[in-house]
Amino acid sequence: MSSTRKIIRSKPVVKKFYEAIPVSQLRVDPNLDAQRMFQPKWANRLAKIWDPEVVGPALVSRRPDGDYLLDGQHSTKVARDIEGPDFLRDCMVYEGLTKKQEAKLFLAANRDRRAVKPYENFAVAVTAQEVEAVTINADVESCGLHVSSGTSKNGISAIQALKVVHGMRNPADGLLRKTLTTVLGAWGSDPTSWDGMMLRAVAIVIHRNWDTIDLPSLSLTLKQEPVGVWKDSAIKDTVSGGGSQSRSIPLANNIAYEYTVAFGPKHGPAFGPPKRRKTKTVTVAA
Repeated sequence: MSSTRKIIRSKPVVKKFYEAIPVSQLRVDPNLDAQRMFQPKWANRLAKIWDPEVVGPALVSRRPDGDYLLDGQHSTKVARDIEGPDFLRDCMVYEGLTKKQEAKLFLAANRDRRAVKPYENFAVAVTAQEVEAVTINADVESCGLHVSSGTSKNGISAIQALKVVHGMRNPADGLLRKTLTTVLGAWGSDPTSWDGMMLRAVAIVIHRNWDTIDLPSLSLTLKQEPVGVWKDSAIKDTVSGGGSQSRSIPLANNIAYEYTVAFGPKHGPAFGPPKRRKTKTVTVAA
């Protein structure tokens, strides 16, 4: 009677360890089997906020022919450009991975995690004492308001709009504070006041007419209609495909027009931003 022997195949052992590797030695697989395409815009954005002390570890697959990035190619490129090819990048190195395992690690690092919400990013940035976040937070609180995760009577959740307004001109000029106090003068602490589209539009009008605009009169202009009515009118004038930021342009023009009608004789006209032109499709005969 013959006996059968069960053959147990052991799985390849994957080693995992930390290592500091010169960025010049870190490669990207041109086949992009476990990597994304390089995005210059994202790399440029990282370069603007580059801080070598807070660069997280890259994920690296050590293959027989070299070290390949699974996650961290953009920050590695920025490090090479700014710090030089000998900059030591902290890496979580995996040795002995299959292509399938590499792909799973890439997905785990990029797809299979919850995105950080804008308010969470902002709150952490304040704790980290980042200048933009700290300045915005101080301006908002100086108006008796606060940045929050959800819009409320005195809470503003339109964080991207706050950043846009903050960056329109030198923050020391106080554009954000003037925008918030103008909106408060129009609708008080009504939660609908803190709409991102409206905040951008009001800031645009103030910015474009910095030396001539009368803020109390601007508040009275806004007070003529609820925020929703102003927005509905602007949406009708928006070039097809525009988002909330582009819709702020016709809204700002509408506000400037109504201000000029009501208070132009006393304070002079207000000017809005240049209007976006609708593109015409031209058919060329073959």
